[in-house]
Amino acid sequence: MLNNLKYLVIISFFLGYLGPNYAIGQENCTQNLKEANDLYDQGRLVEVLRKLKEGDCLEDGFSKEERTRAYKLLALVYIFMDDEINAEEAVINLLTVDPEHPLDENEPAEFEYMYNKYRSEPIFRLGVYFGGNFTSVNTISEYGTFSTTEGIEKEYTSGLGFHGGFSFEYKPIENLEIVLRGQYSSQNYSVSYPISNVFFVDNLKETMSWLSLPVLLRYNFELEKITPYAFGGASFQYLLSSKTTGDRQGTITRSVSGLDLKSAGLRDQINWNYIAGAGIKLPIKRTNSFFAEVSYNIGGANIVNATNRYKDQDNNFNLAHVDDDKSINHIGLTVGWIKSIYNPKRYSDKKLAKKSGKRDI
Repeated sequence: MLNNLKYLVIISFFLGYLGPNYAIGQENCTQNLKEANDLYDQGRLVEVLRKLKEGDCLEDGFSKEERTRAYKLLALVYIFMDDEINAEEAVINLLTVDPEHPLDENEPAEFEYMYNKYRSEPIFRLGVYFGGNFTSVNTISEYGTFSTTEGIEKEYTSGLGFHGGFSFEYKPIENLEIVLRGQYSSQNYSVSYPISNVFFVDNLKETMSWLSLPVLLRYNFELEKITPYAFGGASFQYLLSSKTTGDRQGTITRSVSGLDLKSAGLRDQINWNYIAGAGIKLPIKRTNSFFAEVSYNIGGANIVNATNRYKDQDNNFNLAHVDDDKSINHIGLTVGWIKSIYNPKRYSDKKLAKKSGKRDI
């Protein structure tokens, strides 16, 4: 008990000592910045440098907004002192503290000229996302243990699943982005037979898990506060698992639970699909984004291994079920978060010439 009391006293002492001193230090830095601005207006450039570098204000005394103003002021001072090396360092520090720093309309031409020499946009973006999907079956060819002349048809019911993953985004040209994603998804659907004079199968449900690598092209429509976009592409898919649960009812009732269709060789492990969709991005503190999108995926190939179609006893005899050739489509609703990664640096002369439309800068 005494030891605990001792620790509380020590902690209280340090908090009581450091707290007011930190507040005083921050207040002094704020005052230094105000005085530095006044000195700049008076044209006393050397004194501006001295005032901004007093203490440790640039390291940890300024708030983020104050540090941004301080580095911008440093850049202006060095520009007017013809010290290009230190001016460039100040601009880099400014962009490190405040990526994509917006230029004011009344910005000094000298500062704008130097600012535009530096990469202020992100080099790439990383994202995470999750969502739900609604699966539908596209029948390519129908098969069964019954005669097709009997008019017995399978009825497919769409199911709800989920997906999630991460993304890598790169913008090669204005408004156009290449998006690479790594995704896990779970999809399911049900199949049933109408009642016949012999049997019917009720609630035969297949659940599939996929590992996917979507590759997308996304075009952004830049507006003032939001960014609508449209995208299209394709996805390479690897089947992780596919299992069926169901029962047969009639003269004899039989059921199967968790039949592994992948291990039984009834599913192709490799597949692909085509993707199209649209969405919207909402900026978070200007540099990161929240997004929501809707997509439609069209299966590119038959998921059934036709070679083994009639080789599984559980399906063919216990359930009297034979797989149709089919592809899987789905509608997806996705939400996520995108983080921008920055590395401010000076553009090459070739890049600068391209950006300005001139050969030489």
